Amino acid sequence: MRPMRRTMRHWQAREARFLGFIALTLVLMALYLGEALRLATHTGRGHRVIDIKTLERRIDAGELSDREAAWYHPATPDETRGARP
Repeated sequence: MRPMRRTMRHWQAREARFLGFIALTLVLMALYLGEALRLATHTGRGHRVIDIKTLERRIDAGELSDREAAWYHPATPDETRGARP
């Protein structure tokens, strides 16, 4: 019976290591997702950040217009058909 007990101890240790690995993986995933959610709530989370003061200064100086462009119009269903979101 001794060899059987050794094998069972080995299985228990291996199972404990596996469960520890799973727990560590879940903790790391939670930390990663938590950090991603924290960063997603910040202003300027995209690739570019708009400098509002500079934009307003350029509008006031006449370099830019504070109204939409003459070529702009809301998209029609024909224009959006087949477009990927």
